[in-house]
This record gives sequence, C-alpha cells and structure tokens, in this order.
Amino acid sequence: MEDTRNRILKAALESFSKHGYTGATTREIARVSEVTEVTLFRYFQSKEKLFENVVCKFLPGPEFGQFVSNAKELDYRQALESIAHFFLEGLKQNEDLIRILYMESQRHYELMEQIYSALINNLNVILADYFTELQGKNIIRRFDPSVGAKMFLGIWIAFYEEEHLFAIDPGKVKTVEAVRECIEIFVRGTQA
Repeated sequence: MEDTRNRILKAALESFSKHGYTGATTREIARVSEVTEVTLFRYFQSKEKLFENVVCKFLPGPEFGQFVSNAKELDYRQALESIAHFFLEGLKQNEDLIRILYMESQRHYELMEQIYSALINNLNVILADYFTELQGKNIIRRFDPSVGAKMFLGIWIAFYEEEHLFAIDPGKVKTVEAVRECIEIFVRGTQA
C-alpha cells in the first residue's frame, strides 16, 4: 500500500519536474508508476492533490521531520546549523520542483498559493514543536514558537532564492559562512 503510494509520488515528481504542472499528465504518471489511473486517483483525489503531496513530501526533503527530531540530540547551535544545511541542500536537490511552483503560480496562482501554504505550514509545525520542546527544557527563552519557526524558515528561503534560484550575486557569501552568521544571530536572540 505505502509502496504503491511512494511509487506514484516518485513518478509524479519526475513528471512534474520534467514537464511542469500543466504538462504532466496523470495518465503518464500512472503508467510510469505501474498502476492504473483509477488506482492513482484512489490515493490522490485529483492532480492538484497529487502535486501538493509531491511538494510536501520532497521539499525540503522527505526526511525533514525525522532530521529535526534527530537534531534534538545535538547542542542547540549545532542543531540549528544542521537543520539549516539540510533544508538548503533539500531545496537545491529539488530546484526543478521549486521552479515549477514559481512558474505555475502565473497560471494557477490560487492552487500554487494553497500548495505553498500547505508546505510552509507543515514545516512550521515541525520547527515550532522543536522550539516548544526546547522551551520546556529551558534551553531557549519563551517566545511564540510558530513565529520563531517562520522566521527561521524565512531566513533560509530568502537565502536560497538569492543564491540559487535567482543567482543574485552568486558565491558572494559562502553558504557555510552565511549559515554560521545567521545561526549566531538567531541563537543570541532565542537562547535562555
């Protein structure tokens, strides 16, 4: 059951990345994932839902939640650096998908906005839970964990867009240095 779902998602990722949202067809996705189109729609009610699931699974990476959970074992600063690097690497590895979100937003604005919101909300919940747990252990000070999560994500989304997606002054600041500086600022603002 889960294997079929994952095959469909992988085939959809490949198809959306190659043909864009509009150019990808559920018929082709079903063929590549070796299921019927009816089976595909049993798992995902529509092409829109399929695309939303692809985006939420593969951005920034399919294991982001687990990675954040494992990072709890690290020192706060190290954990945030690791999460930032994982997040940025996941975005780079799935750049085609991100470009599709941007390009298709011209034709399907409401749909892309809905999918982007679902993605950000999912990531925000993961990070807000992480911050809440650290607050409970008095590792970081009290603040709205959801706001902290949005801030943290916003830093890396903006950095990725500038460095990789739009190539504004590429390479001016090394990623490792930028992550270290941003984490330093974030840690000083949140540490207990």
